[in-house]
Amino acid sequence: MRGRSPWALAALLLAGLISVLPAAPEAQADLFEDTYLIDIRTGSARSDLVRRLRSGGYELADGTPLSLRDWYMPDMPELTVMMLTEVTPNFGITWGLSTGEWAEKYSIAPALHLGFTTHHALSQNAVLSLSAGTVLGGRLSERPCNADYGPFGVMAVNCRLAASTLPPEETLDYLLDRKGASESWVSLRFEYRF
Repeated sequence: MRGRSPWALAALLLAGLISVLPAAPEAQADLFEDTYLIDIRTGSARSDLVRRLRSGGYELADGTPLSLRDWYMPDMPELTVMMLTEVTPNFGITWGLSTGEWAEKYSIAPALHLGFTTHHALSQNAVLSLSAGTVLGGRLSERPCNADYGPFGVMAVNCRLAASTLPPEETLDYLLDRKGASESWVSLRFEYRF
């Protein structure tokens, strides 16, 4: 996201979503009449991954303690709002937006969530449901540090592994880089009421 405002990307995603809505005001009113808020939450699997990294730390060569919390604590956690638009009584579109999340050594880009849910009554007591969803955008990326290795000079290194036994250049292979689509999911559910 370097050089581009994450909020601009979120606005662009929202504008794209609005542009695919029917143009007639009556059709938009009907569409929003059948739209429901289904979830507001902070965090994601990607931000949970980064949260686990905050608990570490190490000492610099001069004995100064260094806490990873300072580099991996966001100013504001990611916020996701999810909606359901009922297309028919048995089929709905799930959609939403995530704000993203930023700290000194990582960023999670804003995202658009899209999915669907459908259910069919197999009998008076049995229902089969299928739901799926994916995340467009929302890439988690981690930035390296420049570490001073004394006689070996200053080198780019994975901040979390700077004090490890790995050579600095090898630590860069362990920088986080995860697409939002890694949180895609499919759910098939059978429910029978006695």
